[in-house]
Amino acid sequence: MNRFAPIVTLTLAFGLIGFLTLNSTGYMTVSDLRNVKEVGRVVVMGNVTKGSVHFSDHLEFRINDGIWEVKVIYPSYVRLDNVSGYGKVVVEGTYYPQNKTIHAVRVESKCPSKEVIEAYNND
Repeated sequence: MNRFAPIVTLTLAFGLIGFLTLNSTGYMTVSDLRNVKEVGRVVVMGNVTKGSVHFSDHLEFRINDGIWEVKVIYPSYVRLDNVSGYGKVVVEGTYYPQNKTIHAVRVESKCPSKEVIEAYNND
């Protein structure tokens, strides 16, 4: 028997587990939150609602998907180039369905294409 067979088998098994884990982690849409009835952790991708970004002692803005909209509260200031009202963000945190609010622990901006920015600015 080949003495490397167990090593190759284990490497392939762990690789497959890692691949399946990464592919099974997906983002919810903002509209998916309509079906959430219990307080819980969510990872949501949405568009920043134009004019909704405010900062006092925390960052507050709204995200939408053209159908549904929720408020996001982030406990710190983070510079996000496209949280000015035209970009996509991924928000991870605890969702409170009774007041449609996500208390975020992570906010990540997604870079929009030039065409998307130009189309949005022409609205």
